[in-house]
Amino acid sequence: MPATHPNGPAGTPNDHPGGGRYFRRTPRHAATGPFTGGGGGAVNLTGDEQRALGFVALLLALSAAVRVIDRPRPVQLDAAAVDVSALAAASRAAGERPAALGPGDRIDPNMAPLEELMRLPGIRKTVAESILRARAATPFRTTEDLDRVPGIGPVTLQRWQPHLRLSDAGRTSTEARPDRTGEARPLALNQATAAELETLPGIGPTLAARILAWRDSAGGFRDLDDLAKVRGIGPATLARLKPRLSL
Repeated sequence: MPATHPNGPAGTPNDHPGGGRYFRRTPRHAATGPFTGGGGGAVNLTGDEQRALGFVALLLALSAAVRVIDRPRPVQLDAAAVDVSALAAASRAAGERPAALGPGDRIDPNMAPLEELMRLPGIRKTVAESILRARAATPFRTTEDLDRVPGIGPVTLQRWQPHLRLSDAGRTSTEARPDRTGEARPLALNQATAAELETLPGIGPTLAARILAWRDSAGGFRDLDDLAKVRGIGPATLARLKPRLSL
């Protein structure tokens, strides 16, 4: 009988070239249901390995789903809801704001136009317009007078002080001055500032502040005798003040 190659079919008798016969054993790790790999051979997976591969596949599928869900969606703008003209106006307003005042730059709050007032640090247009209205009613006699303008407090005024100056041309003071007869002109009570009131006999900072507060709350003095309604002004003080005051 012709000799059979030692690598004959598994589990079948074979003739050894040197004589005799033997059986080739099937490997114990072989299993049914082979998995064909890329090399063309059979790859056998245990049950644990198959479950592990299934778990990995599940993780990959979940990861892909998360990426799809988290993908940013394009934003769609409703052209009808966007006021293009308002945006353009706001852009122009921002671009047209004048340059801020630099070190050493000063303006006269009694004379400066709106554009110049807008150069003050941190000023809003509404406050600048309030300055125009306030000075039209009563010009500022000192820079401290600006604190009567709504929206201007002590902190803001302190920040503006290095940029403010009052010229004689813009200031129309009602301080008591000698007239042609040599007598002092009466002080206009409804226009006087705290500093001017303090020049009157018996009036200090506290009493001057009370006079201004009463004047603001009542809308002005209608009679000089109204001063008696201010706390701290009695008949004797009123008698001394009346010759020096006017409405």
